[in-house]
Amino acid sequence: MRSVAELPLDQFDTYLAGSQPLHPWKVQGNLAADDVSLTLSPEAESPFVGNRTTGKGVIVSDQNTASGAGVGLSCRFTPPPEGELYLGFDFRYDAPQDGTGLDLICQLADAIDNGPVFHLGGGGRLMLTDTKGKTHDLAPLAPATWYHLAMTVRDGRAGITLLNINDVVVSIYKVTPKHGRSPVLAETVVLDLPDGLTELQFAGLAPNSGTGSWMLDNVCMAGRVDAPRDACWPFKQLPLRKLRQSPKKVFGYYYPIYTNAYSDQDPGLAWYTRSVLNPNSVINRKPDRLDAGAELLYRPLPRPPMPSGLSKEEIRLRAMEAEVRLAQRQGMDGLLVDFWADPHPTNGQRHFGLTSFALLDAAQRVDPEFKIIPAVYTTMDLTPEAYANSPTVKRIAEHPAALRLPDGRLVWSMWGTERWSVDWWRDVIAQMEANGRPIALVAQVNSWDKLKDLSEICYGMAHWGPRTPLDYGGDFKWVETTRPLTEKVVFPICMQDVRTRGCWAQDSRNSENLRWLWSQAIEDDADWAFIYTLTDYSEQAMAPSTRIGFVPYDLNAYYIQWFKTGKQPGIVRDRLYYIHRPHHSGVEQLKGKPWNYGRTGPSDQVELLAFLTAPGTLKITIADDTHQKETPAGITSFKVALPGGIAFVPEFSLERNGQVVAAGKSQYPVRDKVEYPNPMYCAGMIAPEWCRRGKTKTTQPENTH
Repeated sequence: MRSVAELPLDQFDTYLAGSQPLHPWKVQGNLAADDVSLTLSPEAESPFVGNRTTGKGVIVSDQNTASGAGVGLSCRFTPPPEGELYLGFDFRYDAPQDGTGLDLICQLADAIDNGPVFHLGGGGRLMLTDTKGKTHDLAPLAPATWYHLAMTVRDGRAGITLLNINDVVVSIYKVTPKHGRSPVLAETVVLDLPDGLTELQFAGLAPNSGTGSWMLDNVCMAGRVDAPRDACWPFKQLPLRKLRQSPKKVFGYYYPIYTNAYSDQDPGLAWYTRSVLNPNSVINRKPDRLDAGAELLYRPLPRPPMPSGLSKEEIRLRAMEAEVRLAQRQGMDGLLVDFWADPHPTNGQRHFGLTSFALLDAAQRVDPEFKIIPAVYTTMDLTPEAYANSPTVKRIAEHPAALRLPDGRLVWSMWGTERWSVDWWRDVIAQMEANGRPIALVAQVNSWDKLKDLSEICYGMAHWGPRTPLDYGGDFKWVETTRPLTEKVVFPICMQDVRTRGCWAQDSRNSENLRWLWSQAIEDDADWAFIYTLTDYSEQAMAPSTRIGFVPYDLNAYYIQWFKTGKQPGIVRDRLYYIHRPHHSGVEQLKGKPWNYGRTGPSDQVELLAFLTAPGTLKITIADDTHQKETPAGITSFKVALPGGIAFVPEFSLERNGQVVAAGKSQYPVRDKVEYPNPMYCAGMIAPEWCRRGKTKTTQPENTH
């Protein structure tokens, strides 16, 4: 029962300047005295991130010689999986006003406060006290200087690097030292982390007489995202070999533009942080996203860096192996992956292709039975012959990981299949067959008007799918419509759709759209299912990610087994999933423009989705109001209104016979005022096992994650 979903990522930029960090961060120490403060400020924005629009970090100032000891902040989390663990953050301290000064510390701790401690500036040094009490004097530090400290722990050794951020050149593409200078520190020390880490703490360690100030930003922790997760699920998964025996197949759509960023580079200095999530990057690159404040609203959960010394090809391959393992363990049969038939030799299309071919190689290396369906794009002016004869198509067709039918045909696809004429496709099919590479075309369409024409050439048909359960009157008649037209009816599975271009969103009604589509696929007896999408962060992504954690991943695992077997999996573990927005749709906003929720309008609700082994009482607490629902065993969706105009942290619990079984708060505070709105649903999980663990007992519900 471990997870990386709650490992700290600061989110400081999403809060308002002048406030304090919100839950799950907890401010500690006595701030009642004059001249002692802890606030979020643009002054404390890390120069690495360089977000001059909404950027802010934590600044602590202690100018009181009679108070201020121990002021700081901490964050509790579920213990991460065994294996590699990464911690990175940016900090700065200022010269003390007297000889005592502040010693900023950073500690990773278990439930009994055992863990390594970094000393960041005391005596002008960076020092590490390990779990055995040994002190390592690592490097000198200078006041009024921003540093990035990173530690990766692997196999009992910690690789520690220290970078002077004032001495680097940062762009959206790379971070390079000025004048060819190397990092201040790159050292490895022996370090055995305690089992079951649950807390990260930053605090001033000095007597009350000590004075000074320090700043903190860009906090990032990362663990094994692709660690086995079946112990977290509410059901017992059948063996994968048994799931694969089902004639019903499930493939996840993998969009190779937004990869998981798993590499040998420091994830705290990630491209996602300084580019697509940074409001400054849209000014010149994506001006159509200015009103949203960023290109993307979330990103894949960060991974610890790979060992150094790997080739670029091996790095890319290992990154894609992690994606294969995640999809495989979820119960999927393979991935639907985009390629370009005629990629540009130097721009993003080349990168696109490298990632896609790495997925083919990764599938073969991890699990030869896990297959890839190529979805091969092209421009409208490419002839069918040029498309079928392209080197990309030839290379795909020769790869053993490409999905083939028993008759030898390659399963082939393209998003927006209907944009090309039936004659164009017929010529492609003929040319592929003439080349000794016959294909079975699975159309992916956005419309319904060309289905009969496509039926002449298609082995299967898939629709891009509704993003709100209010579409089609709540009855998506895809199977009924296409069953007479094609051999394989492919049902779309979608969660939510939020696009920063134009500030447009379709409302999925919390988890309702996802559950509705799976239920229809099962009831209507669809042949296959395509999960749209795993990684298209410009529309929606259901891979393990910030803001949504593993909630879509867990729900899809449950429904994949149900879809494949035709039998609803029994619930063997109580699990509570919460899904809500971080603010009301009518929130007061300081920047950008209001979002358009389409013809269906927004739904402002907090949902508690419960998987219960036995009847119980579900409770949702919003500010001072507690709502409850008596619930039978099985799956229950309990929703209450998300009020506007107030700030609060939703609380959730399950009780039986007057006893609390599980309780906790959302990781995502609901705010009454924002800079830029973010209409994405965020989500998390609460498990009884986590509530019984040390510091995370139910008497401290704010820390049950």
